[in-house]
Amino acid sequence: MTTTEERRRNLIWGRETLEELAQDSVVPPEWRTEAAALYAGYPALERLQDSDDGDLSRLQEEHMQILLAAKWLFMQVQHHASSTEQRKYSLRVVLRHFV
Repeated sequence: MTTTEERRRNLIWGRETLEELAQDSVVPPEWRTEAAALYAGYPALERLQDSDDGDLSRLQEEHMQILLAAKWLFMQVQHHASSTEQRKYSLRVVLRHFV
């Protein structure tokens, strides 16, 4: 079972991952653009950090489209030929308790 702290941590890591992908020249340009757009609509770091269990559930419902799109992007990048083993592992960790 996923704890609130695990969900919060992975959502924060997801935010950080989108920021990294948006700036990574190895990632295809359309994915960089998508990562930047998703990052812009992603919940603010402060809100993620300050959310208790109920707030975190509401936050996930409120941002479900963005979170699902981010999850899909992470899965695509994870399986892309240009992804390093480190990136694949990092994405596997992020996705473990993501949405």
